[in-house]
Amino acid sequence: ELKKGYREAGNFIYRAIKSFTPDDAVKFITEELKVPLKEEDNNRMFPESDSAVTIVDALTDYIGKENIVTGFDCAEILRGNDGFTVVSRDGRERFFDTLILATGGKSYPATGSDGSGYKLAEGLGHTITPLYPALCSVDVSDKDREFTSSVSGVSVSAGASLYCNSKKKAGTTGDVLFTHRGVSGPAIMEISREIPRDVVSEDGWIEIDFTPGRTDEELDRELLEEMKKRSNAKLTTIGADHVPASVAEALGVRAGVTELYSKDCDKASRKAYLRELKHLELKIERPPVYETSYVTRGGVSLSEIDRDSMASQKVSGLYMIGEINDVDGMSGGYNLQACMSEAFIAVRDIIG
Repeated sequence: ELKKGYREAGNFIYRAIKSFTPDDAVKFITEELKVPLKEEDNNRMFPESDSAVTIVDALTDYIGKENIVTGFDCAEILRGNDGFTVVSRDGRERFFDTLILATGGKSYPATGSDGSGYKLAEGLGHTITPLYPALCSVDVSDKDREFTSSVSGVSVSAGASLYCNSKKKAGTTGDVLFTHRGVSGPAIMEISREIPRDVVSEDGWIEIDFTPGRTDEELDRELLEEMKKRSNAKLTTIGADHVPASVAEALGVRAGVTELYSKDCDKASRKAYLRELKHLELKIERPPVYETSYVTRGGVSLSEIDRDSMASQKVSGLYMIGEINDVDGMSGGYNLQACMSEAFIAVRDIIG
């Protein structure tokens, strides 16, 4: 089951995760980093402070205690017969007999992950698979933004699908968060990796299904039954049985039924509202960008890395771990787990 969270890279990463499990990761964070954690929905772990800065500060303190040198802005790696010379942008040099590349990807460059690690890996003879932003929020068209901004901050459990040229390209079920610019949340981030670069010309849209456990026919029957029982209720009030009241009202605006009472509702109006509940279409304004993506899809080809140690199969003494590799997991801790597990087996191999 855990392998599914890494899609096509599942078989590659599984051995690392068996060596350093999610339980090991929790133990490291709570006992070594001294950060208390709490468990929320879907077994997701968060710092009790509800702030990611807590983890950043703990890691910064941890590497300080281990006397790890930081701030060495690497510009070039020179490979020699007996090791590697790492050259900084200001001309400093350091020699190492063993080297681990753990530079991150291209996502969220404000954090320092500017993609330079890929050039370093290429310079050492490795192949970089096509790169693309993943785990992103999605901006929608101005017209559809009227809806999302009206319910900004509201999160719902729903089905989310990606369509391009009227063909379904991806779909999942999970939490969807509406924002001032469009949609976000785990379900949206999950399918964002499949959004093509030419999504605008391919007429791409996100479809939200607010009742993924029911067919159109089943939901229609439920609406009809409730409308008969509550003839003096607004259609949007009945819709609030299935979605938050603010969303029910906003969907009513899109369907043109906000002031319509059950007793006055004809079939066409009911079907229009049903369509918004089951098939809300939000046109994608632009493809994802690295500036707001959480991980990078693509990286060092996994065929060139030993999955038991993260050692390069091309360069002796070289290891590659983390987002620089062609591994991108689902939202919910998968990517952090991959980084920690890969680091564990790499260091284990180095120290014997």
